[in-house]
Order: sequence, then structure tokens, then C-alpha cells
Amino acid sequence: MSKLKIFLSVNLCFALMLGVFAGCKPREVKPKADVVIWHWMTDRQAAFEQLADKYYKETGVKVLFETYAPTDVYKNKISAAATANLLPDIFNPLGDKKEVASYINADFIADLTEEMSRDNWKDIFFSKALAQNTFEPGNEWNVKPGIYAVPLDVNSLMIYYNKDLFKQAGLDPEKYPKTWPEFMEAGKKLRAANIQPFVSGFGEGWLIGAFAQSYEWNLFGRDGVLQVLEGKIPYTDPRWVRIFKLFEEMKNNKLFASGIVTMVNKDAERSFATGKSAMAFNGSWGVNVYHSMNPDLNYGVMPPPYLPEAKFPLLMFGGEGSSLFVNKSSANKQKAIDFLRWLTQDEQQTFLAKETLNIPSNKEVAKDLPPALRVFSENIKNTFEVLPKIESWQVTNYINLNLQSVIIGERTPKSAAEEVQAEKERQMKAGR
Repeated sequence: MSKLKIFLSVNLCFALMLGVFAGCKPREVKPKADVVIWHWMTDRQAAFEQLADKYYKETGVKVLFETYAPTDVYKNKISAAATANLLPDIFNPLGDKKEVASYINADFIADLTEEMSRDNWKDIFFSKALAQNTFEPGNEWNVKPGIYAVPLDVNSLMIYYNKDLFKQAGLDPEKYPKTWPEFMEAGKKLRAANIQPFVSGFGEGWLIGAFAQSYEWNLFGRDGVLQVLEGKIPYTDPRWVRIFKLFEEMKNNKLFASGIVTMVNKDAERSFATGKSAMAFNGSWGVNVYHSMNPDLNYGVMPPPYLPEAKFPLLMFGGEGSSLFVNKSSANKQKAIDFLRWLTQDEQQTFLAKETLNIPSNKEVAKDLPPALRVFSENIKNTFEVLPKIESWQVTNYINLNLQSVIIGERTPKSAAEEVQAEKERQMKAGR
């Protein structure tokens, strides 16, 4: 075909297209909702939809909850949407404080300090839940001081134990082990009765790290933990070597479930729910998970056992739950804030607590919870506080990997501590 024919053919097609479009009336594209929320909480979608319907009937404002899971998929979607400037009205970057700070500094997240102060909205929340996304003056990420998220619920991590399996092993089901030596003895009795003593999703680094952090606070206290973060106390300190030894002791006494270092938490939850393991280190969300898997499961909840030689209280990972952030550039920013204010009031929080069995961020509502969940709620005061500094992700990753290595016998506690300290020194030299 000649160039002239191609030219005529293309122009003819273009003319026909113009004719078609000229004969059509332009369509008005209406937004699918006034407020769009992206979240990852698949177990709560039905409850969220009921609340959105209720809010629409009360206000005429349409709220749409869109679920993206698992969390890796959700996190990648948020990152891609931020790059393309296509974030929804409400979202969560699902990162640590450093990553959240990067979103704030890039103007993706609204400062809610003024809104939180209006009508003392901030006073209804657990202080530790609010602190997770509050940036104090002089923070290391140079974020303007303020409150940047609305906490939806809170959690804490403790140890669930199967009362029937405890009884089967000759243990008192109403008296859980409180000290580390008692914990070891209980584990031995369970193993002697052919019962797998302990399970958790230790294939997920954050979970094995959370268990270790309780003992870091137990042995170092707040000031000591800060000095470790600042590099003033090395990870080769005898107290950190002791933390690695705790995992070696559990291994040597055969407390761990088979394959625990590669086990994801969903598999660990199934092991406990089906009575294959006597104890499980897990979060307060487990109350809902275990109820859905086995409503008749007879269990109690206990804190991790403290070390008799420790000079400081044993604190636990927790306080932080699900939080929602408002898109600073949203055309419906005020509608988004108004909905979150409504969502965190007593009636809605009570509904969410009953439907999802999660601890509400509203501290007044949290007083009326099922027994197991109430234990977690009362434990919020025993969770460690948000510090003004966090460890680099590289060092955190080394800690978690070396804890796993100790469990499978690849490293001794001493060599594991040395590995972590070497990485700490590399990161400090690099200015991280």
C-alpha cells in the first residue's frame, strides 16, 4: 500500500471516529463513592460494609471499603498508587515509623492534630494506640510534630495455652508458668506426654523478633534498649547473648514445633486451634482466629515468662493495631475525617468489637469484652512504649535471621550476637 493510501485510510478512520463521537452525548463520570478506603483486613470486610451502609443512611455520604490481600499485595498497591498519585481517600502504607515518615514528608498523609484536638477526639483512644503514629518534636525523620492516623483497634502479643492439654500432661490448667524455669519445666512435661509444647509463626521475622524484644526490655529496661539502638551498648553484651540462649534452651528442651523457623503464622494458628500444640505465641487477633477455627477450644492466655535474674519488668509487643491515614490531597478529605470520627465512637466500636473480636481503640468500649480478649485489653499497659528511635531494618533482619539460626543449630548464641553486632557496625558506618 502506498504512503498516500495509508494517509487517506488513517484520515478516513479518524473522520469516522469523529463522526461517531460527535453523535454521542458526553457521559458524566460519577465517582463510585464519596469516600474510598483501601484496606487489607479481609476478616472485617462484612462488618465494614454494614457500617458503611449505616453511615449512608444517617448522612447520605457513601463510603466504599475495598480489600486487597495479602498484606504484601496491599502494600505494593499503596506504593504504586502513591507513585502515580492515585491514592484513595483513606489508606495505610503498612510500614514502620520511618516508612510512614517518608509518606508524610512526601505530602501523601494529612496531619490530623487539629482534628484530634477538636471536641477532645484524641482522648477516647488508648494512649499507646495513638502514639504509634504520633511524631514528637525532634524526631529523627524531621516530620512536623503531630498526629497522623486514626487508630481503629489495638493489639498485644501473649501466649495462648490449651488447658485440656495442660491437664493431660499433669499440669494445673489454672496455673500457667510465670518464670522462665517454670516455662521450661512445663515444656518438658508436655513433651514427655507426647504433646508438642510450643508453636508460633517464627518463619515470619517480625514474630520471632517480637518474642525476643520482651526479653530485651526485661534485661535492659527502657534506657538500655535506647542505648542499644544508639550503638552505645553492643549486641555482644552478655544480656543480648542471654536472649539468644533462651531460644537455644527452648530448642534443647524440645519445646519448638517441628519446622517452626519456616512456619507462617496461619499454619501455627491452625496447629494450636486443632490441639496439635499446647502453647502458641500470637496476638490478640488470635481470639477471633481460634474461634472461627475451633469454637470449642478450651484455652487461657498468659504473658511470656519473665527471667528471675532480670532487673526490669517484662513488657510485650503491642499497643499498635490497625490505623487509617487520610490522603492529604483528597478532594473529600473532610468527609474522610468525619467518617473516621464517626467510626471510632462508642456505638460503632462496640459493633466492630463484637463482630470481629478485636480490641477496639476506644478505651471506654474495651471495658466490655469477652474474657480472653479482656486479658489482652488489660495487657496494653504492659506493652513497651514507642521510642524516639528505631533499629534499622537491616539490623532487625539480622537479629531475626540469627534467632532462627540458633533454633536450627546453625549458630551458637555467641556467634549469632557477633553477626548482629557486625551488621550494626556496618549500618552505623553507613550513617543509618
